[in-house]
This record gives sequence, structure tokens and C-alpha cells, in this order.
Amino acid sequence: SPEIFPRDSSLKDKFIKHFTGPVTFSSECSKHFHRLYHNTRDCSTPAYYKRCARLLTRLAMSPLCTQS
Repeated sequence: SPEIFPRDSSLKDKFIKHFTGPVTFSSECSKHFHRLYHNTRDCSTPAYYKRCARLLTRLAMSPLCTQS
């Protein structure tokens, strides 16, 4: 099926950062971040970017990511 939206990753980054704010991930956590960010429907479909931002924010606040 053809995509309606161009896959512009910088646009995606800007959009998601707008909803998450400045979120940083520890090295243990970045693996999970990349898996979510690159492999989930929510993070690859512009219509779902808000849901993607919510997932990433939840990941950043999870015990896995908050331990130093």
C-alpha cells in the first residue's frame, strides 16, 4: 500500500520532541527506545505520533530507564 505521508525522519523527530519535551535515555534504555522508535506502528505512522510520544515518555519514566 502506498504511503500518504513522506517518511521524513527529521520531521518525525521534531514532531515527537514537541510532545515529549527534552527526554534523555541511558545507554541501557536507548536500545528499547530505538526498538520502539523504529519498529512500532505508532512511531512510523504520522497519525500516531502522539501515541509514539506517550510510549517514549513512559519508557523514559520507567524503572528500567530511571535507574542510574
